[in-house]
Amino acid sequence: MLHLISTAADVTYAIEYLPVKRFSSSVAAFIVGDPDLLNDQKHRAIFPIGIFRAAFFFYKPRHHVIEMHSLRDMKGHTLGVLRGSIEDKTDFVRHGIKVEESDSVESLLKKLKRGRIDFCIVVAGSGRYMIQKLFPNEQENFSQVIIPSLTRPIAIMIDMSVPEGEAIAQRYRQVLDKTLHSQKYRSIVEDYYGKNNIPADRDAQLDKFIKHYANTWDD
Repeated sequence: MLHLISTAADVTYAIEYLPVKRFSSSVAAFIVGDPDLLNDQKHRAIFPIGIFRAAFFFYKPRHHVIEMHSLRDMKGHTLGVLRGSIEDKTDFVRHGIKVEESDSVESLLKKLKRGRIDFCIVVAGSGRYMIQKLFPNEQENFSQVIIPSLTRPIAIMIDMSVPEGEAIAQRYRQVLDKTLHSQKYRSIVEDYYGKNNIPADRDAQLDKFIKHYANTWDD
């Protein structure tokens, strides 16, 4: 998606992947990810180009799926998370939940299989991809439960205080709507979810984030 939209905007880019904790503290002028994870208060133009959904993952041979409606339902269990994704663990500890951090999705899934953690929270697509890569013959042993309240945007974020910020933001702004409604973009989404498997509310969710962050373009 980033390649498609950047090509349409005639913007050349390079990607440096960062762990969650380093991402949150980044002050880079150009960032792609979830805007709410950034700690800095820079004035940024924010262009959502996709969404991601967080999910609980379980290893079924070791653990049955838990009905989770509140933190009380997790009492006595160990939750695996990416380092830096939960800053305040007070509520978890208060409800008798042990939180164990890891630096990668790969590490969390290996701990899940070994029984070191009972379940973990990761981006649904990242979890499925890593399970396929690490455990291709055991994919059916991993259960995924989408967390509806943890749907977040993947956005291009541009620091408007840098000299070229306004010009680059304007390029993206001019092509965003047309590109997001193009067949090429739709094909990318279908490759991710599978043909005819795109969630019914996916486009509405993305539109909601686009409207929410549109105000940042002109502030």
